[in-house]
Amino acid sequence: MEIYDMHCHLNEFDDKEIEDMMKNNIKIVAVSEDVKSLKRILELSKSYPKKIIPCGGFHPWMIKNGNIDDHKEILNIVEKEGLNCIGEVGIDKRFLDETTYKLQEEIFISYVKLAKELNSFLNIHSPNAWNEVLDILVKEEIEKAMFHWYTGPINLIKEITSRGYVISLNVALMIQKKHQNIIKETPLTNVVVESDGPYNYHGVRLTPLMIFEFIDFISKLVNINKIELIEIINKNSLNLLKRI
Repeated sequence: MEIYDMHCHLNEFDDKEIEDMMKNNIKIVAVSEDVKSLKRILELSKSYPKKIIPCGGFHPWMIKNGNIDDHKEILNIVEKEGLNCIGEVGIDKRFLDETTYKLQEEIFISYVKLAKELNSFLNIHSPNAWNEVLDILVKEEIEKAMFHWYTGPINLIKEITSRGYVISLNVALMIQKKHQNIIKETPLTNVVVESDGPYNYHGVRLTPLMIFEFIDFISKLVNINKIELIEIINKNSLNLLKRI
């Protein structure tokens, strides 16, 4: 059975690695950070149209890299291509300075409004800004959103999922023990999985191929048949990816 990696920086892998991934039963939502990465992702999606889903967005971290102007061009590309996934976008109050918060919010809201216009889902980066992001989604009446690599408060999960939004569990949770309760506390009807590869987490280079081991891990942790789990996660992934 195929499984979806709902958040991966595929453009950062080399061609041989990508070719090997494409031989496996995995479909990859490839997120962008800037114009360069988005163009690479679009190229890859044309080479592997049944395996790679392009996702266009401006990563908040690009603000500190001086690439602020990229976000306007990305908006234009996403609209022109009619992408059904917008990301990686969001607000970061953990890794970025407070002086950037207002600008981050303004940029994020521009993508939120485009997502609503295109009926696309939002692939969201929100460390330490989980509440703020949720408030914006509710205010803008967004129907489809995914909280990428959620490590926020357990007590916020119920509100997120009650709104119909999705929690994305990262493969790093296999070793990120302090956040494993998130797996147990999130309704399976609101769960998808991701690698965020090739991010290096405590010396472990994350890749989409770790998804298969992660599925085994989740199935044992919550005591559910692996095939049933894959079916549920695939359904949740497809619900995000399909047009309303």
